[in-house]
Amino acid sequence: MFQLDRSKAYVGIIAVLTVIAIVLSSLYLPAYFREWGDFYTSFEYAQMYLNDDRYDELIIEYSYVQGFPPSDFARETLLSTIEEICHKDSVVETKNEMIPQRPGRNRYDRDGVEDMLEEYRGNERGEGTMVLYVLYLDGEWSDKPNVLGLSFGGQNIVIFKHTIITVTQRSPNLDVEVVESSVLVHEFGHILGLVGIGYDSEHEDKEHKHHCDESQGSCVMSYTVEIRVGEDSEPPPLEFCTLCMDDLELIRTLEDGRGIEEHLTFMVVASQGAIGLIWIAVCLGKKKQDYEHYHQYYDDYEKDQ
Repeated sequence: MFQLDRSKAYVGIIAVLTVIAIVLSSLYLPAYFREWGDFYTSFEYAQMYLNDDRYDELIIEYSYVQGFPPSDFARETLLSTIEEICHKDSVVETKNEMIPQRPGRNRYDRDGVEDMLEEYRGNERGEGTMVLYVLYLDGEWSDKPNVLGLSFGGQNIVIFKHTIITVTQRSPNLDVEVVESSVLVHEFGHILGLVGIGYDSEHEDKEHKHHCDESQGSCVMSYTVEIRVGEDSEPPPLEFCTLCMDDLELIRTLEDGRGIEEHLTFMVVASQGAIGLIWIAVCLGKKKQDYEHYHQYYDDYEKDQ
């Protein structure tokens, strides 16, 4: 009888431990996998900037190649934009030491830019603080020399200051600092999910994906600034249009569907459940085996009598 009761106890303990493991895994593993594998969607990164539930502080970190620093006007424009639309208790700017300029004409590809982001970025997201890293470069984008800026992932902006200067010189009506500011806010808008990145937007430019069609007036999220360059060029917009502002409010509360982190969690939970069932089956099998041995011993004893 003692062996049978002990087997029942084992079954109960294993069942309880399995349930506890499944519940805890379901609660905590999705967030762990999401952070571990950086499985965040575009609008999840956007929500890190727009909301204060996870990150109530924001650091804007600047690095720049010698001779091509961010202008004060551009920094102030980005800062005021962030303070207007992002719910943060604190927004702090930091400027790193300048990056030595390399000789010759610099053309940057994705690998080169990612290497520089890795090398010169000083702050990392965590402990209630979100980080926006802005890298100013002296050269041009290898895939398309007229590109003025790019957003990399959900936390990095690259500004090709040399290209901005070159493009601006083609028009007497354009100011370098204004164009730079427009590009900087534009790329931050992409980090925030504008336009139609991870959600459906009715005012997305059909010819230029992820840009505003300006159906409600000028918008900083319109197609690249270089299309405005020319003798009759006007200063580019620095603000989001009302439709983009409405989109930001939508993004602020969007909920994502099942991602890879949920699938990884399901695999772990399924494995835990399978292991629990196997151990329960082993215990029940041991119980049955002990029961049969007991009766065999009893039958043999009766025969001997």
